[in-house]
Order: sequence, then C-alpha cells, then structure tokens
Amino acid sequence: MKLIILLMKYFKYLINYIFSILYDIYHFFFGDLRNRIQNPSFYKKSKFYPNYLKRGNMSQGIKSLAEKYCLGKGVDVGASNWPISGSRVIENKKEENAYIIKEQDNSLDFVFSSHCLEHLDKWQDALKEWYRVLKHEGVLVLYLPHPSCEMWLPEVNKYHKWSPEPKVIEEFLSKELKMKIKEISYLPDGYLSFVVIAEKV
Repeated sequence: MKLIILLMKYFKYLINYIFSILYDIYHFFFGDLRNRIQNPSFYKKSKFYPNYLKRGNMSQGIKSLAEKYCLGKGVDVGASNWPISGSRVIENKKEENAYIIKEQDNSLDFVFSSHCLEHLDKWQDALKEWYRVLKHEGVLVLYLPHPSCEMWLPEVNKYHKWSPEPKVIEEFLSKELKMKIKEISYLPDGYLSFVVIAEKV
C-alpha cells in the first residue's frame, strides 16, 4: 500500500514536470508571437527583460510608498485596470484625460500617475494641469520608467513619446512649478523605474 502511495506521488510530480516543459515550449514559440511579428525591434530588446515588466501594473512597484502619500481625495492618471486605492481613475477620453482634469483648482489631496507621462507629447502641459488641481500641500506622486531600461526608450517602444529622466522631472517640478521635492530616486528599482514625490507649496 505504501509503495502504491509513493508511486502515485512521484507520478504526480512527473505529470507536473511534463506540463511545465510543455508550457515552456509553448511560451518559447508562441508567448511573444505578437511582438515578434508586429514589432521585432521591441522584441529584440525586451526579450532580455523579465516578463513582469511587460504585463502592465507597474504601480505595484510603488504601492506601499504611494499608500503613505495618497490620502484623502485624489486621482490616478492612466491607471488602466490597476488604480491606486481610494483614487478616481482618469483615462484617455475626449471629455477628460491627462491634459483636462474635471476638478476645481486647489481641490485634490493627491495626484498619482504610474507609467503614463512617457506616453504624452506635451508632458509639461499635463504636469501643469495636475499641479492646478492640487491643494496647498497636496502631493504629486510620479512613477516612471527609468531611461536605463532599453525596451522603454522611444526608439524601441513605439508607444513612448519620450524618455523621462529623474533630473529633468525634478528640475521642472521644483523650478517651473515651484514644488517641494519630498522624495526622488535617481537609480532604477526592481521594476526598472524611478519615483518622484513633490508637494505643492
């Protein structure tokens, strides 16, 4: 009886092993088929990066820090299916988008945006709009792709209009908008991204 139980146990392990091999074979040939066909230059660069960077939900990399600052009434610009807790989602629609937020001046406690700014041609105009709706001491939380990640450069990723750099964002917020930089990371994190947190003063 013990022998039968032992054999069944190892048979289960064998089945799991076979399924894992079949999954690897499928993923190798078909997993990135769309990118291979439609955008070979992106596939060439992106295949060296982990898959979790290619599936959206980058805000997961900053969730704990965002929850510290994103309190009260606020919006998440470009959240898609992964909005930050307690925020109102703003997507790219005609009536409201990154350039037009339907909120009164000085009315929000926070504006959060993850991996959205790089999709905008007029990113300075978007930041000015986000600044407009923030209250005094309201907080802007930006999570952006780090320029060291090749697959996110605009010459590789056709959806990215430009490549944000920590120093460029810092200077625009502090010098142009006169915001106080509360936190900033210059090096890439585990999601090959960087964060800038600024306060309206």
